[in-house]
Amino acid sequence: MAFLTRRLTGRCETHDRPSQPRIRDLEQQFDIEPSATPDNFVEAYSNPDLIDCGHHWCQQRR
Repeated sequence: MAFLTRRLTGRCETHDRPSQPRIRDLEQQFDIEPSATPDNFVEAYSNPDLIDCGHHWCQQRR
């Protein structure tokens, strides 16, 4: 049911979640003091835009 709800609203569980690279870009864009980087290396540097979620509808909207 959750998948159907995300599909109807056009939300992707991979690409619509907050990530540290996106947060960092927004902080730089709005001249906000940088937040602390997570201790986990994967969380700190993983970029969802580089991941293929497999949803053709998601690739079309990005």
